Amino acid sequence: MVKQKKGVSALGVPVYLVLLVLVASTVSLVGCSVGAGAERPSPSRRTAMPSVSTPTSASTSIPEATLTPTTDAKPTPEVSPSPTASAAEGPTDVPSDPVGSQASAPLPCPYLTGRTEIGVLESQKISERVRYLVHLPPCYDQYPDKAFPVLYLLHGWPLDEWHWMDLGVDALSDDWISRGLVGPFIVVLPGADSNGHYVNSSGGADSFEGFVVDELVPHIDRSYRTWATPEGRAIGGISRGGVWALEIAFRHSELFGAVGGHSPALALNRPLPQYDPYLLAQSGLASVRIYLDAGDADWARAGAIKLRDLLIEAGVDVVYQVHEGGHVDSLWRGGLPDYLEFYTATWPPRYDGLPRWEDVSRGAVSIP
Repeated sequence: MVKQKKGVSALGVPVYLVLLVLVASTVSLVGCSVGAGAERPSPSRRTAMPSVSTPTSASTSIPEATLTPTTDAKPTPEVSPSPTASAAEGPTDVPSDPVGSQASAPLPCPYLTGRTEIGVLESQKISERVRYLVHLPPCYDQYPDKAFPVLYLLHGWPLDEWHWMDLGVDALSDDWISRGLVGPFIVVLPGADSNGHYVNSSGGADSFEGFVVDELVPHIDRSYRTWATPEGRAIGGISRGGVWALEIAFRHSELFGAVGGHSPALALNRPLPQYDPYLLAQSGLASVRIYLDAGDADWARAGAIKLRDLLIEAGVDVVYQVHEGGHVDSLWRGGLPDYLEFYTATWPPRYDGLPRWEDVSRGAVSIP
């Protein structure tokens, strides 16, 4: 019979060493369980800039919105408008659906949402790599023989190409299209460097106007099945982007059949005469459908009213609306249903009403 020494285990190992091993093992097991169970952050919607211009897929979940900077300016008093049947005045209720709309046939494919693609275009006009988003409607791939209308939307300063997505343009357009309330259309959202040409240029071929007209539109027409006529294109913008949209459409009615200026920052604009929306409004714009709006507490309201009145004096039809709010995202988010209703008003309401891609590509557009 062997007697066990005090402080020594049956295996001949000192007890304190056994205790150290047990403690270390316990700590290790606890550490592993914490690491394995730790919650990981969800991926961000805003992905890094691609290194090539080929569009790539992106998630369409809506991130938290950001605000366009506001000023301390007091709301501008209302100016009495010249009477016209097409200039709607006063606060408007934001509809959940287009006015007078009724759901048509269900979607011809099982997809209720479209998809967003991200691209980068090397611009020779402004010597920048310009990011852009393209949101394709539900069932785009199921209709390879159809050409789709395109809506170009410019963001406010100093935001980026995700601004309109933050406001929910993709979700609302998908919802209306999937319910048959409006026909399908493509949304293009170009970005702009807040410190570059987008802010400082006054228009022309070597400005953001030149990029849109000479580079972006041709690139989109080459990359997607677009209805590449003025009837199939519209352009709009918020704040600084609203000024640019007006300048571009007023000077290029051969490209765009409709334009929207949403709280256009005309009071801050310093264009040369040939790019001035106020002067362009007096030159005759009968072929362009025009929409203007601002908030009832929006510092951009006075500029929108002035442009509206100049258009009316020139005999040009214009839709003008006042929404509730200031120069902030909540204003434009609330006005989004009105915007989309205006832009889509003259486009085919169903997939089978879209022009044939073959006809559009050879310049012989035919609407079924």
